[in-house]
Amino acid sequence: MKIGIDSREIQDGVVTGIGRSLANFIRYFARSDTGHELVLFSERGFQCDVPETVTRVIIPSCPTIIWDQWKLPHALHAERIDLFYSPYYKVPLKTHVHVVSQVLDLMFLAFPPYRKALGLFGLRYYAFFGKAYARKSISIITDSQHAKHDIVRLWNVEARKITVIPLGVAGRYVPVKDEMLLSETRNNLRLPDKFILYLGNFKPHKNVETLVKAFKKISLQFPGHMLVLAGPMDAHGKRVREFAVKENLADRVVFTGTIHENDRPESLLSMADIFIFPSFYEGFGLPPLEAMACGVPVVASNATSIPEVVGDAGILFNPNDVDELTNSMVRLLTDTHLKSHLIARGLERARCFGEEQTAGALCSYLVHLMEGQP
Repeated sequence: MKIGIDSREIQDGVVTGIGRSLANFIRYFARSDTGHELVLFSERGFQCDVPETVTRVIIPSCPTIIWDQWKLPHALHAERIDLFYSPYYKVPLKTHVHVVSQVLDLMFLAFPPYRKALGLFGLRYYAFFGKAYARKSISIITDSQHAKHDIVRLWNVEARKITVIPLGVAGRYVPVKDEMLLSETRNNLRLPDKFILYLGNFKPHKNVETLVKAFKKISLQFPGHMLVLAGPMDAHGKRVREFAVKENLADRVVFTGTIHENDRPESLLSMADIFIFPSFYEGFGLPPLEAMACGVPVVASNATSIPEVVGDAGILFNPNDVDELTNSMVRLLTDTHLKSHLIARGLERARCFGEEQTAGALCSYLVHLMEGQP
């Protein structure tokens, strides 16, 4: 039997979170003895390693809706696909093949500023097509119980139709001890000796301004520490930098720019004294786990899915409360016993979310669906 996958996310190399997860699953499936065939559909050849045992089908580029809803269904029929897996919420509506979709979050509908930005047309579009894709899917995979609740609430999907499979931490995220590698990373990114770290983008839901405010409150008490904000300097990044300047922190906040895989994010994380994740909304929230896996104590918001991910292995705070975040940072910078305890708990917690477990769970679930054992 054949499982088809929309693999456009990795055709240009593994550059996204979805892409990393998908590439890992494909590698896992290829070396597993499932007795089934994997067929990857893309617009062009892959710029990342794809196992030779996996079949590749190229459907030439065209307008997305035509590719999704006309060319792809024809290719699924021609390849005699038994089950099709989409790593997005979009699926082909005109096909007799059973389809499974993945919805990592509905932030654009659930987070009020983003929902407002959609406008009436956007809301109607997602209300109609989102629900249509959900109805077409025989199963929906998501990454947290909170995301599952949003899908039920916003798209009126039956809870029994949704399966939660958490995201996985890549194997590269381990405590880095190599002094030469650490020194190279420090020099390349121009990092200070001691710092508090945020790693991610600077979109409004990430709530980075609250972190800047909290850091300002402790900056005099801890003059040896700086705040490192690692993420893309797009319009959102520039907004946060302007805010830091406005708060008179231009000489205490370091902006590294985008952190790529070859920048060795595990080295960056390993050097931080504390990792802060102040987000208002996440479908899952992988960065805190990556920090834990690198042996860094974590302070994270208690919003949406984040408590599911962090558990009791980090300090949780109200993302609207600057003072609560401030106090949490002070505790970790002054209480060595608490810091050591959270590092140990974090390493243990991260091991529960390995990428092999995630790939194995997805592989087993898709095979069971295809064999009629949901």
